[in-house]
Order: sequence, then C-alpha cells, then structure tokens
Amino acid sequence: MVARPEGSATTRGPGPDVTVVTEDGPDAGRLAPLPRSGLTVGRNHAEWLVTDPYLSAPHFRLEVDAEGVLITGADADQRPAQLLWTGDRPYTAGSSTFRLVRGRQDPLSPIRAIPDPVVDPGPEPARPNAVLQAIMAAGPLVIGVVMAVVTGLWYFLLFSLISVAVVAVMWLQHRTASRRHGRRIRDGAERISGRLDELAPTPGRLSLAARADSVDRFGMDGVPTDGPVIRWGTGTARLRVENAKDGDQWARWSTVDLPASSVLLPGGTTVITGQLSTLQAMGQWLHVQLCRDAITSGRAVVMRTSQGDTPRGGASRTSAGTIVCWPGTSARALPAGWHRVLLCEAGQEQHSESMAGTPGQEDRVDADQGVASLAGLDYTALRWHGMTTRTADWLLDEMGAAHRPGVDQEPVRLVLPQPLMEQPGVESLRAELSPGEDPVTIDLVAHGPHLLVAGTTGSGKSELLLTLLTGLAAAHPPTEVSFVLMDFKGGSSFAVLAGLPHTMSVETNLAEAESLRTFDALSAELRRREELFLAAGAADFRAYRHAHPNADLPRLVVAIDELRVLVDDHPQAAALLARLAATGRSLGFHLVLATQRAQGAVGPDVRSNLGTVICLRTATEQESWDLLGTADAVTIAADTPGRAYLRHGGGPTRPFQAGQFSVATGPPALIRWTDGEPDADPAPWGDLTVRIGAEAASRALPVPAQAVMPALPERWAPTPEDRSVLPDAVIVGLADLHHERAQRPVRWAPGRDGPVAWIGTTTGGVDAAARSVLDHLAHLDSAAPTFVLDGNGVTDSLGVPGSWSVLAADRATPQDLAGLLEQVRGQLAERHRVHLVVTSWGRWSAQRVGTSYETVEEHVAILLRDHGPDVLAAALFGARELAGGRILGLVPTRLYLPAGSTPEHRLVWPALQRVKEVPGRAVMISPDRPAPGIAVQLAAAV
Repeated sequence: MVARPEGSATTRGPGPDVTVVTEDGPDAGRLAPLPRSGLTVGRNHAEWLVTDPYLSAPHFRLEVDAEGVLITGADADQRPAQLLWTGDRPYTAGSSTFRLVRGRQDPLSPIRAIPDPVVDPGPEPARPNAVLQAIMAAGPLVIGVVMAVVTGLWYFLLFSLISVAVVAVMWLQHRTASRRHGRRIRDGAERISGRLDELAPTPGRLSLAARADSVDRFGMDGVPTDGPVIRWGTGTARLRVENAKDGDQWARWSTVDLPASSVLLPGGTTVITGQLSTLQAMGQWLHVQLCRDAITSGRAVVMRTSQGDTPRGGASRTSAGTIVCWPGTSARALPAGWHRVLLCEAGQEQHSESMAGTPGQEDRVDADQGVASLAGLDYTALRWHGMTTRTADWLLDEMGAAHRPGVDQEPVRLVLPQPLMEQPGVESLRAELSPGEDPVTIDLVAHGPHLLVAGTTGSGKSELLLTLLTGLAAAHPPTEVSFVLMDFKGGSSFAVLAGLPHTMSVETNLAEAESLRTFDALSAELRRREELFLAAGAADFRAYRHAHPNADLPRLVVAIDELRVLVDDHPQAAALLARLAATGRSLGFHLVLATQRAQGAVGPDVRSNLGTVICLRTATEQESWDLLGTADAVTIAADTPGRAYLRHGGGPTRPFQAGQFSVATGPPALIRWTDGEPDADPAPWGDLTVRIGAEAASRALPVPAQAVMPALPERWAPTPEDRSVLPDAVIVGLADLHHERAQRPVRWAPGRDGPVAWIGTTTGGVDAAARSVLDHLAHLDSAAPTFVLDGNGVTDSLGVPGSWSVLAADRATPQDLAGLLEQVRGQLAERHRVHLVVTSWGRWSAQRVGTSYETVEEHVAILLRDHGPDVLAAALFGARELAGGRILGLVPTRLYLPAGSTPEHRLVWPALQRVKEVPGRAVMISPDRPAPGIAVQLAAAV
C-alpha cells in the first residue's frame, strides 16, 4: 500500500535513463534499458530478443551518439546502413514498432467510455445549382457574341464576360468552403483518434506506466464502463460524418489512422482469426486488458483453454464478464449475458456448438489479412497488438491481478550459532542468509568489501538487512565487528538493533543534523585509522590486527537503508561514500547499502568497489538488467518476500530464499479451532537482541570505543565532578568532539580566556545561557568586581552578590551608563580583574553614554581593545545586532544558537555546521575551532 497526502506531487525529475519500448507487434510491451555501450536487437543471437518472425537474428544495433541514437542495420544487399534516431518518432522494424523513452512516464488516464466514432464538423456548405450557374454564364456570353457580330463593336464581349467571372467566383467560394469543411472533418477525426489512443493505450504505454511515480499507475480508479474497452491494434478506418448528405464526398477527410478498439458489451461476440502464434500473442494482450478492467469494474474474466477454465476477478460471484475461448474449446455453459471472445485458427471455423447461443453484437478481426470490423467501423492495414506470456505475467503482477495458488509456504528458519560471538573477524566476516545442504553465506571480507541490497517495496529488503546484521552480531564479538546504522526510512528498520553491544549508533532521517554529524565522525575515523596504520607501519587492517591482536579496532560495518533518500537529501554524502568504498578494504570499513532503485543512487565510484549484489524483486525489467545483467529479478512473485538473486562480482547469479531467525520462547500455545488461525508472528528481533546482549554481559565481553559518539542530550547540567576539574572556570556547555571520539565540557576561565559572545534568540536559549553564566560567576570569585548591563532582567531571578554593579536597561540613563563604565575603567587602571556581562546587547549597543555622542558599543570596543583577557573577562549576549555589530571582530569565541532564529538573521552568520535546533544547542567557533565549528549543548542553570 502506497499512501501520500491528496494533491501532493512528486519532485523527482525524469531521470537520465533511456528505455527502448516495443510499442506494437507480436512482442509488444517489452522494455529494455539502453546502456552507453549500445544494444543489439533481433530475433536471435542478440542482446535484446524480440519475438517477431519478421526480424532477422541480429536485426539492428542501437548506439548512443552525441546527437541521438545511431541505428545500424543492413539493407537488402547486406550493406551497412545507418540512421540517426532522435526519439521523436517511432522506428519500425519487421512487424514491430519501437519507441525511445527517457525517464519515468506519466500514469495512464482513468478508464472511461470511448467516444462514438462520429465527426460533427457543423453544417455542410451549400452547393450551388449547376444548371443555374451554366445559364448565368452561357446566356450573357451568347448575347454578347451576337451583339459584337451584328454591331461590330467588340466591347459587348466585355460585358458578357462579367457573368462568367461571377460564376467562377461562386465556384471558387464553394471549393474553399468545402476544403475548410474537410479540414474540420480531419481535425475532428484526429481528435477522436487521439482520445481513443488515450483511453485505449498501447501495450508499450501500459508497460511504461508501471514505472510511473503514482499511486494509480494504470488508471484503474475510473468509473466502470458498459463493458471492457479493448484495443486490438492500430489501423485505417473511415469515420462517419454527422449531417453528411453524401458520405463519399468527405471520405478522404474522414479516413485516418486510429486505434482499432471496441467495447465488449454483454451478450455480444467477437471473433478473432489468425495463425496459432498470432492468436497466442493477441490472447495474452487481451488477458491483460480484461484484468485491468476487472479491477475497476468488478466484472469477471474466464480464460478457457483445453486444460479447463481459469477464472479471474471473482467469476463465481459476478453476473457479468467475458469468456475468452481458445481454439478447440466451447463457449457453452456460461450465462447468456457474458461476452464471448472466440479465437479461431485461420482456415478453421469454430465448432458450431461454440457459436450457438451468441446473439447480439458480433465484431471480427482477421489478423492475417489485416482487416477488422469493430463497432460499426471497417479497418484496413491493421497492425495488431500482441504480447508474450512473460510480459503479460509481469504486467498482471504489477496491477495486482496475477493468479497465484493459495499455498502456505513454511518460511526458511535460521538459528543462532552456538556458541555465540566466538568467531574472529580479521580473516573473515560471515553471516548465513539461507540454511540447507548448500547454504547461502555472505563473507564481507572474501565477497566484499561492500554489499548492495536492492528491491522494491514489500520485497523483504529490510528483513534481509536485519538478518544479515543479526547474523554478524551473533557470530562475532563486539571487538571484532561494530555497526553504524543509518536508517533513512524514519527509523523503522534498524531501531530494533539499537540494543546490540555491537551497535555504535543508529541515525535516522528524522533528525537531519544528526545524520550529517555521523558523516563527520566517519570521516574522522577514516583519518584516524590511516594515521594509526601509518605510525605502525601496517599496510592494511589485516596486517595491523595480526601485529596488534588485542587492539581496540573492530571491523566497522556502515549499513544504510534507503540510500536514495540519503543521496537526495545530502548530496555531499556521495563523496564520503566514494572514499569509504575505495579505502574500505584496507581500513576495515564495509558498506551495506540498501535501496529500492540503484540507478542514480549508487555512483560509479561505489559500484566499482561492490563485491556482492543481492537483488530482490524489482519493479521493472530495466532495474534487474542494471543490477544482475539479466531480467530474473522482475519475475519474482510479489507474495514471496525474501526471494532474491545473489551475484558475486561478475559471476553467475544464484537464486535463494532468505531465512528468518527463530527463538524458542516456550511451549506452543493452544487455541480453539473456532477462533481461526492466528496471525503470523514477525521475526523476533527484540528477543534476538536481548539474547545476544545478555550473553555479552554475562561473559563481560569488552566493547570498543565508539567511532560515533551518542547524540548530545537536549538538556545538560554539569555535575560536581565537572566543576571540580577547574573550580575557577565557568562551564559553558558540553561539546561534541566527534573528531576526537569524545564529549567534554567547554570551560571559560575569566582571567585567562578572551571575551565570549552568545548569539541567538530567547526561544533559542540565549537568556538561559546568560542566567547560567551569571550563576557560575556568582560561585567563582565574589571578590572580583562584576558589572552587569542587564537588558532583559535575567538577574531578577538570581541571587547576585551585593558587590555586583547591575544596571537595568529600563531604568538606565546616559549618566548611569557613564558612571558604570567609568567604574570599570577605574578598576582596570588599578589592574584588578573585572567581569563585564552584557545581556540583550541590542538594547544597549546604540545607547549614548553621558553627554557625548559615543555609544555603549564604542565604549565596550575600546575596553576590549585596550585590555587583555588577564584583567577583563567579557561575556556578551545578543541577537542580530550583536552578530552584525562591529564589536564582534574583537570577540574571537562565539556561540551561535540556531533554534528560533530566522534565515534573515543567519545571513550575517558564518558558514556553520548544521545541528539539531533545540533550545540550548549551539555551534561554537574559536581560534582553535574555526568554522564550521563544533556542536555544544549549553549548560543549564542549577
């Protein structure tokens, strides 16, 4: 089930992929990707086999050119011939038509009733009376000739010729009106043809719709029609013209190419004749169309062959439907209200008992002769549509109409290895995916170093990932393998593995900043291992571990579920993935990537380093070709999740069924048979995680240092132990130093460190930060002179020492400001250490001091410029005015709080790393930590 808000639209572009589709012919509906290396098309001995008897073995080759697609074939003399195909028109070869399509296609229009094939161009132009025109032209002319002869005056001829000119003008006007009327007929006929083409799509368009990014790809949410709308092919037919007195007069205007379609009305009969191979192809295409209609209307479909009836769409419960009788079968034993489609071999009439009892409409299609009579129209030059069984089965599966027997299959069971966590991870990193006599085992060392898992929604991709990671954790201790799990499906995949001792981090796309933080940590771990191996003189991970068997250095598995979301949301992550892929084998990194579609998500640098590909069911044949080199994955049934194909390197593919772990939780439960069968329990991932974790705890297995530290808490207060490390310093917050694999308090020591600025809004936590700093200062050195310019009353709730000088903004006068700043200068002149705190900087910066025109900003700037941090400790708190003020150049250490700020405020900020926008979360930059800075959770007041 795919759900999204009503009216929402996809933002995904058309994509760079190019597809060749068979539009019509005996093998219509086939799709094939067009790679850069080219594609050979033919009936045999070609890369893309098309079932068309009129094609030669390798019939033509398609190659990508700078200006289009170059078609290379052979003419009758077997001399090479080339044609540049831009894709704007179809290309015909044999009895098939091919089309070039780029990117995803639009969904089909909903099923609607087809219009009547009648053109209404309006009233015909009135025809002039031919006899009257002849009299009007000949009478004056004869009289003029006689007068000219009798009188000898030639100008009588001029007067007689005027009537001839009038008649000629009338004739030309009628001819022009007739042509204009004919063009209206042609336009109306082409509109009807286009409408029919939209409502009765070709097999190629139906196949392309399977790739549409829409909930209703096949247009099956329409209103049921009087009967199934069936397209048999494309031919030339003459449409009836409304109000035409002489239909033959407008025949050349009303004769157009249009879809040969009909409505299978109840009680009617349609007879299709042709060779047996033709009937098989047309019957499969008819089957697909009938099932599409059955989903919309609820009408039944019965395919009657010599082996018996195959019902679709609830044939036993509906009173209307269609029966398709293959050659040699009878149309009896069904209600008279059903429509009958009789497939008859050419030259052989259907048995008389088959034709009995079929009154009503009778349409006919003669595929071999290329003619048809459908819904009152006679078609010539008919190009019929056909389809192979393989293509039809795929389309039926995509539409949800595939026929599957109700067979309960016992899932393949996996058991945890015994004993747990005993295997080393230096030479191998194995996990079993499918048990049996010939089990399927993945070794990320021998078959890696990296793995790609691809499959469409519902194919079992997430379950297979959990099986793989759980198997690795059960076989190897945490010191041999550790996990960094990145779940870009909202946390639904890897959350159950968070309790494993092997799991260092589980990140989701719900907190985008945390994902970016994980990338930085992985980059730091890459550099750390490179420096570690270089210092030890080790060539790679294996050599280092052999030389240091007790080293705290496990193999690191980075698992990413839904890689496409990562690449779309974080384009900068592609560079890190490429580096991990290139250096993973030597540094002990292994990528396990999962995605629904690999095209556009897995870059060439990553693909070139993939050791193993596991392909579950794919949505299109093109995706299967791209991953496996075959179309096998698209044929996997939708009701067999976990069915997949495995491929190591460029070797052959191997099918397998992924197993599921089971845990014995006690004796089976007994239920009454009248309660029905219980729902199948999902894999017990929680129980497995608890069991592995308990085993590790009971054996006191060591856990390696985390390469990715846990996320910063959303609220943090220092402990007495934190305060005791530097008792004369203010604890600003907890810094996330993922480059050093640590989280440590940030301290500001008045008398040693320079001035500090906190920039943010009240909702972002800047006032809380000011309150925390003032509280810390009050507990440090109460004898140090402290001056506070309190812009928003943060000192009202604090018990500040009486020796402090506090000036509130709502009561301060220029003379008060001059007096306080004069006291500061006096203390500094005597070399006393002074604390200066300014809150709500925007309320102070522009105020005048004393009787001069100098502002507070200018006075504080002079103080910071003339006195070093040994005597002046300044803490400034503000918002936009502080971020864009001139004084900021004198404050080297700054903490920016993004929560509650607007993009306009951030225009004057430096380029900072992204952090989770919660109150108190800041980014600190300093001379030691330049931009983009480090993340800090500011200390809360105690």
